[in-house]
Amino acid sequence: MESKFTEAYQKTTDDCQETDCDKVIELLNTVIDGEATADEQLFFNSHIDNCVSCFESHQKQQLLKSLVSGHLKRVLVPEALVLSIKAKIQQTV
Repeated sequence: MESKFTEAYQKTTDDCQETDCDKVIELLNTVIDGEATADEQLFFNSHIDNCVSCFESHQKQQLLKSLVSGHLKRVLVPEALVLSIKAKIQQTV
């Protein structure tokens, strides 16, 4: 049986870890897209160096992005179609 101090310490540590993991998950797409600030990137890198779960999430997200971007082709559509879609969007906004 754990002492109350040990239970409280572990809970605080788990809460901090969970909070940092939550921040990393929020930053994941920003980092993958190369849009993170220097501070965000530093925090992210520091965390995934020590957190296996977040490191794996980062690796999976990078793999998914590379697979999707490697299989998508840019399709050119007629300018009239683009303008009519934009007009419909403006009407609904």
